[in-house]
Amino acid sequence: MEESQVKITLLSIGEVPDATAINRSALRRLGNQTVTVDMNVRVIPDLDTSCISLVVSCSYIATIGFIRTRILVSSVIATFEVEDLRKHIVTQNGEIVVAGQLMMTMLSIAVGALRGVVAVRTQGTRLRNTPLPIIDLTALMYRLHYGRVPDPGAHRL
Repeated sequence: MEESQVKITLLSIGEVPDATAINRSALRRLGNQTVTVDMNVRVIPDLDTSCISLVVSCSYIATIGFIRTRILVSSVIATFEVEDLRKHIVTQNGEIVVAGQLMMTMLSIAVGALRGVVAVRTQGTRLRNTPLPIIDLTALMYRLHYGRVPDPGAHRL
């Protein structure tokens, strides 16, 4: 795996069709509960075409009546063409690991798109003033490769 200059092209980016949902019933019951945001990233490489896709998802979760409830889920997919992709990924224990700087670049683009989707989809709802929080991409990458880090990214509505 190389950590050098990389030629990368964004081929497409957009909301995953039918993947965004707002639980309006839970939203009506939401009081002053703390809302946490959980992130998930799935990497889908295509070594034959030297393309790699990231599916980045978020879930807004609150405890309502002692039950952890998803209030919002949303996903975007970003597809990139990476010159000599094989040089920038390795497989460890059956999981694909992408070179750090390349992954950081792709994640920042995909998270930016997800931020826009959340802003558009929550317009006119109680979540309209609750944008996707600032994401520490270093911590997210750590969690993806090495396990969970503390700090659930909680904030109040």
